Amino acid sequence: MKIKVVKEHRKRALELIDMAEQIVKEGDIELARRYVRLALTYSSKFRFKLPLIYKRKICRKCFVPLIPGLTERRRIKNKVIVRTCIYCGWVRRYPVKKTDKGG
Repeated sequence: MKIKVVKEHRKRALELIDMAEQIVKEGDIELARRYVRLALTYSSKFRFKLPLIYKRKICRKCFVPLIPGLTERRRIKNKVIVRTCIYCGWVRRYPVKKTDKGG
């Protein structure tokens, strides 16, 4: 597989995820899901990994772009960020990182 082709599809996959976020804000969730699925298809077919920032933008269960307050609920409990998808109930927990300044 040529590197140039992979780079083009990687760029397109990231654009699709960004477009999906905008479409969810406009209210069309099904179209946003199709965009996310297409981006994930590109990443598996052309064998590249999505950056962590983009992976955390989507629900792994129902493929909805996660936007706090709109499609996602965020809570902090015992130094853990709890992210819940409003549509399917998928829950993901991330530990809060300690800072040098705050203790």
